[in-house]
Amino acid sequence: MRKSFSRLNAVLLTVLLCASVLPQGVAAEDATTEHFAFGMEYDWTNMDTDFESMTGLPLDEILADVMQSADDAGIELLILEEITGTSSMVVDQYEDGTMMFDATDGSSVEVTKHVTELTVRHGSLTDMAIITEWSDARAGWDLTISAGSEGVFNVDAYYVEYRDVAGLIYGHDIDMSMASDTTISFDLEGSLEAEDGDKVMPLDIHMEMGVAYGVTNAASSIIYAEPSTLHQRISDLEGGESIEWNIGEDDSGEVYWENYEDCEWDGHEYRCTIDYDDDGNVDWYEYRSYCEYYSSSDEFFCTWDFDHDDDWENAVAEGWTHYNDGTSPIGHIVIDEVESNIGTFSTSTGFNFELTGLPAEEMGFPEGKWDVSASDDTTDAGGFDEGYGCEMGMELFEGTQMITTDGEQIEVMQAHTSPVPFGMTCHIYDLFLHAFAGTEDAATLEDMIVDSTAEIVESMDGSGDDYESSDMMSMEMNVGSQEEVQLELQAWDLDYNNNYEVNMVLVDSDGITQDTGSYVISNTDYDDEWTEMSTSSWGEHCVTAQLKDITNNQIVDTVETCTEVAQDPEPSDLVIDIIEGFSDSTLENVLENFGENLEYRLEDYEADFPYDDGEMYILWDNTNNMVVGFQMVVTSDDSNLWYTLVGPESDSYGDAPSPVSITYFSGQQAIAQEADIADDSTLEDLVDLSQHNNEIIEEAIEESLQDNSPEAGGPADGSGDETAADDGSGLLPFVSPVLTMTMIAVAGIVASLRSRKE
Repeated sequence: MRKSFSRLNAVLLTVLLCASVLPQGVAAEDATTEHFAFGMEYDWTNMDTDFESMTGLPLDEILADVMQSADDAGIELLILEEITGTSSMVVDQYEDGTMMFDATDGSSVEVTKHVTELTVRHGSLTDMAIITEWSDARAGWDLTISAGSEGVFNVDAYYVEYRDVAGLIYGHDIDMSMASDTTISFDLEGSLEAEDGDKVMPLDIHMEMGVAYGVTNAASSIIYAEPSTLHQRISDLEGGESIEWNIGEDDSGEVYWENYEDCEWDGHEYRCTIDYDDDGNVDWYEYRSYCEYYSSSDEFFCTWDFDHDDDWENAVAEGWTHYNDGTSPIGHIVIDEVESNIGTFSTSTGFNFELTGLPAEEMGFPEGKWDVSASDDTTDAGGFDEGYGCEMGMELFEGTQMITTDGEQIEVMQAHTSPVPFGMTCHIYDLFLHAFAGTEDAATLEDMIVDSTAEIVESMDGSGDDYESSDMMSMEMNVGSQEEVQLELQAWDLDYNNNYEVNMVLVDSDGITQDTGSYVISNTDYDDEWTEMSTSSWGEHCVTAQLKDITNNQIVDTVETCTEVAQDPEPSDLVIDIIEGFSDSTLENVLENFGENLEYRLEDYEADFPYDDGEMYILWDNTNNMVVGFQMVVTSDDSNLWYTLVGPESDSYGDAPSPVSITYFSGQQAIAQEADIADDSTLEDLVDLSQHNNEIIEEAIEESLQDNSPEAGGPADGSGDETAADDGSGLLPFVSPVLTMTMIAVAGIVASLRSRKE
């Protein structure tokens, strides 16, 4: 069965591609404490199979057709990629005894510590290569493009919520740590050529960047101004109802109403009359999502603050009075205020960046000026005592189902909400923002990136300005290009009867004088002059201006300004020859042939999505008033049945006929998973490196560079191994859906060239 791509399918694919960012939690099991835990794990080596299961598209076959289509058009093309990694999630909840809590009213109350622990464990390793060659008598390329990435992302959070015997919440604490470390690399080696190989520009470009950011430790404590009834209100929630929670020191829970003379429901929202012209016709309208009518005053009271809902049509017809009652049609609303939000944090940030081999000299820039190598790291620690605000909500659906955990059944309801307590969701977010913002003067990751790449950015666009002033003069410097260094000089407090001279010297970053200038000031006590200078250099330039009292033969003031001067690019004859060679080549026809070949080969492929609709639910235990899991359920047009794609065993849903490789845990399985990953922190811990088979990629890259010169990424001694002449046939390790679909999209663009030309 073949179906069109739907919104559900986009959601399914997004779940597969983004599974690693789900929130997660972990704690070791205590035999004396009753834990409830759930979570998931995904092995990224299964993505190829899962993508085909969800789309019906055989990725290996498609990629083979892409490469064969290129080969038939005269382009040698080999594409390889290998990805390995795991992402895990566990949420663990339990009670951890009682304690006395000092309330804001001065009393001391016994509370129970309700603990939720979360842990994120993600590690991945990716390698890829694109090897391609093409030429005719006028132009050509021989390129090997390789890239790789490796990274880990780990989070541990320990949240304690303090509730009394009635369920009132007095506050909550959180301790959190996070470690993120990602490195990516890119290499472009080979050559571009023109004039049947007589003109060759070798390329050996390398880029590597690493970013490490860690919240070594962060902790904060929130106390409410008054005990919160949130848990009690959630406990009272029934199927079909919803609840909103606004917390902070602001008026985020306030609803703003406006009154109108007349409003009508237009099928989506209310259209309200604003004014009439002199003839009694409506002049214009305003629209509001929700309105109520009050016959006593013959007025409509409307607001935007309830979002949109088709059920709001009934507000006027059935005489709802939320405006008068101060209530809300969207369900229960709980508004709390924070008495204090105090916390501390310590972070570490590291950054390294390396870029070499850009053809700066061929573009008219000094050799090596585009080479960048930078490394920096810093630590930061601080605290805060600030206000706090957050908005959360839950929609609870009617009906129940029985799920199985540890051989026992639990009755649950479906909900749209966070998988962890409201307070924890907001608390983690707030604490992370404070840690990431850091202290006022701490260096940020953005600072490191800007500083490390400043030279190359300025060499490509170094135009700038600077202004400096002194006791009797000022100078503003504006740079448009090397030939347009404009200066505005002002002088004041001059002796009207004396003559003055201003002398200017422009020097480059090496201290070499590039230009000089001067002018005379007479018979004035204030002077404002514009002048221009020029340079044959680029980079940082400084202008020093001296104000000399000629009458008394003395220097009375000096001022200096500095800014960057961009070099005007002057491509070499080789670059021009190559550009002209490609313009005169048969490349356009070759690309059109490639597009036609690919269009022909791919016309028999059509996505076959197994599901047409789906929902992601949080599972709510109404007896214990807690989240006990999550599930994704799916269905298709030709079936009246819904299935569990991800989630626990349920008496309401069978197993999905086309599964994905996400492993769901609950109960003892989740606790065992929790213990298994608790100490995992490095790439070696999180990724089975023995499964990462990138030898084929490395061998293909090595073979493709054997005959290259050292300047084009070949052996350092210039010698090649002529015996290693494998054509690459059969080299097809794992290929990710992202790369495959990207290639198809590119091929589609190429194919469209022919259509536009026709």
